[in-house]
Amino acid sequence: MNSPLKHTATVFCTIFFAASLSLAGSKASKGTSDGTFAGIEQGDYAHFLIKDKKGKSESFFILRPDKSVQSYLDNGNKLKGRKVRVFWEERNETIPEADGKQQIKVVTKVEART
Repeated sequence: MNSPLKHTATVFCTIFFAASLSLAGSKASKGTSDGTFAGIEQGDYAHFLIKDKKGKSESFFILRPDKSVQSYLDNGNKLKGRKVRVFWEERNETIPEADGKQQIKVVTKVEART
């Protein structure tokens, strides 16, 4: 049976499937990391540094800081050693200094912990 409705449904499904595949590769994963604020490291990009309870270091790119991150940029030495929760996104970003796209963790927000 070759009806216009069947044809329309097939076209719609094909377009939806193609769009889903293209979005699947660009979807950022999100998460949180708890630790102690260890400072800001400045290179080609600023990095927000923490250490977890076991002493393992974790680094997050600072690309577009909100005001919760800005206070650590402005007062980094004063805030070292404070407990924090870092909200982050892992995404594929163009990093010219690395000659192209790279999978990186970007800090999106920081909360002080007690």
